[in-house]
Amino acid sequence: MDVNADGSERRYVRSSDRRLAELAAQAATRFDLDELQYRRCESSGVMTEHVIDGTIVTATSVIECSLAEMRGLLVSPTSERYAWVMRELFGRDFIYGTIVHHAKEVTTQDVTVRTAAFLKRHMLARNQQWCFVCAHKTLEKSQAEGFTVTIASQHPDDVFSGKVQAANVVHVQGFTGFYLVTAEPQKTTKAGRTKRAVRVTFCAHVPFTLSSGRPAPLRWLLPTKNRRNRDHASSGVVLARVMQFARSLKQYQNAVRWRRLDAQVFADLRKVQPTNTRCACCARRVDAKKSIFGMSKAGMASLRRSKRCHLCGFLVCARCVRSTGQAPASSETSRSSKTGVKYSQAVHVCEHCMQRIDDADYDSYCATEGSTTPSLIQPDGPNVEPVSAVIAHSLSQVLSTTSEEEKSVVVRVIKHIISSTNSGNFRADSSELTMRLVQLSKEHGFSGELMHFEPQVVPEVTPKVPSGHDLYPVADGGGRQYELQHANRCESSVADTDDFEGAQDTEDLEVPENDEDDLGVGEVSKVVDAAHYPKPADESQRLHWIEEHPNIVSYMMNLPDLELLCNIACGELKCDAVVVTLIGYQVAHVVASSEPAWRGGQLPRDHTICAHALINDYPLLVPHPEADVRFSSMNVVRRDGIRFYFGFPVKVDYPEGGGSTAVGTFCCIHVGKSREVSESQYALMATLAGGVTRVMESRAATLLEG
Repeated sequence: MDVNADGSERRYVRSSDRRLAELAAQAATRFDLDELQYRRCESSGVMTEHVIDGTIVTATSVIECSLAEMRGLLVSPTSERYAWVMRELFGRDFIYGTIVHHAKEVTTQDVTVRTAAFLKRHMLARNQQWCFVCAHKTLEKSQAEGFTVTIASQHPDDVFSGKVQAANVVHVQGFTGFYLVTAEPQKTTKAGRTKRAVRVTFCAHVPFTLSSGRPAPLRWLLPTKNRRNRDHASSGVVLARVMQFARSLKQYQNAVRWRRLDAQVFADLRKVQPTNTRCACCARRVDAKKSIFGMSKAGMASLRRSKRCHLCGFLVCARCVRSTGQAPASSETSRSSKTGVKYSQAVHVCEHCMQRIDDADYDSYCATEGSTTPSLIQPDGPNVEPVSAVIAHSLSQVLSTTSEEEKSVVVRVIKHIISSTNSGNFRADSSELTMRLVQLSKEHGFSGELMHFEPQVVPEVTPKVPSGHDLYPVADGGGRQYELQHANRCESSVADTDDFEGAQDTEDLEVPENDEDDLGVGEVSKVVDAAHYPKPADESQRLHWIEEHPNIVSYMMNLPDLELLCNIACGELKCDAVVVTLIGYQVAHVVASSEPAWRGGQLPRDHTICAHALINDYPLLVPHPEADVRFSSMNVVRRDGIRFYFGFPVKVDYPEGGGSTAVGTFCCIHVGKSREVSESQYALMATLAGGVTRVMESRAATLLEG
């Protein structure tokens, strides 16, 4: 935020916030809300009506999305997303745009000042610039479920930033616009799925102007007043631009599609190899050799017939794949182009995955004020305490209220935390943490039990600090490294059957395309919501470790050491619950939790986010599980309302396997609303997760000895 020398926020508009709200209110009075609300005809397209003082342009379109999704596109909260939406609507015609000012003093509606620059229509014309006030207001309950967006042109001299040089543009002036967005009645498909849609009605008034918009010879020698009139676009130019706004309503469906795709974690097709020889949707035969990207020129023709789904990673025939063109380029997409395929080329998604994408919930995701590709780990503020100080302070508070009998639990936890900091990265500074915890033991009279943990003086070495996401890595940062399997695929597409031996290609089987009653080979099988849990590469070793420790779940259940670590993490991350899980063959056991309601719980492995955290060495951060197709159909998300997950795999030493294996997770969950994770919170969770690992290893060793 730009500030003046006196500390006040710098304004880039001349008008006050109250005056901006008045301009929007005056523009809204030009349009009859009741008439627009009951205009239900969509097939008529764009309509123009000549009135005494100008031209009225009206258009209506139905977009399959929720009100929150449409609000996030029409009233983009950030300049990055606003430019992204405009580029999706107008393509190369849109040059530049930004949000100049937010009217914070107006509380009855959301008022902003925005700018937009458009490409000239022909060689002899000039580029067009538009400064306008945008006001968003929710409809009253007595009217309808929806909202309105009012647009009123601003004089370019009243806006001081976000503009192109006046000599190179003509200014779009005078026109006012109005968007009416209402929710459509929900429809249920034959498959039993509910579809949401909104009806968007756009209406604009373009006044007649006397300016021709043609640049006069030697116009720079004209007086300033006459020169300004020459720089105003003619009514014909403004009307043509408004017509483009009206025709762009249907492009919002593409913007919705890209916004939903951006919430997904695509498979890394370089590392995920397809295991099916038949289409993942209809079971037609596909040739794996013909569907790998980067093939020779001779194989490009077959690429049109079979492709790989970027979401699940399986092979899909041409009839069951839906391709979405390249996303509009912007500053936010260019930053993330190297971490995913969605911004660098066309995206291919199979019909089953597309249905799951449409079934997910994006209301909370679209309401976030960040860009479409936000940084997962946020930087710390200037006055954040070190992680070692936070842990020491939390343990000190526990010691001040605990009894002498319970002090032994704190002592054991301190030992486990100190011993775990000797290995692993991205945690609290080991020497500083040891020093603070040893000092804490001296203050509370049990320093004798930590004598061998005295910090050692080591030569000071300047560490090499990595940059960017390498400093605080998260799982799936470069793409998901496992297939997204569902029950219907495992039964019909992965294994071959005798019925298909005669078909050698995707085109060999002729199936009626529009016969829904035909239950033949080509019919797309019914989508099963529950996804199979991914299996780690060392799944057999992981299960063998659990089998070697009989009754390990009951032995770990409600362990005070684990509950203390959960309470520390929950207090610092300000979340609803922090839990420790042990994941067996098909069930995930909650052995410890800061929330009593979660303790002792058992969840099917298919319905636990923790099952996906076992795959990676890095923590799994899911800021919006309700929008991610991997988790959106899980009971803990749909029924229990989990909207945030941050979990570390608990990897215990397994000498027989030559290393370590993940047997559970240490995770933070929150219900109702997502939240951000800072660098210090990441380091805190990593340090405490190391303590959880040491507690489990110690208890497991005691179990074998007993």
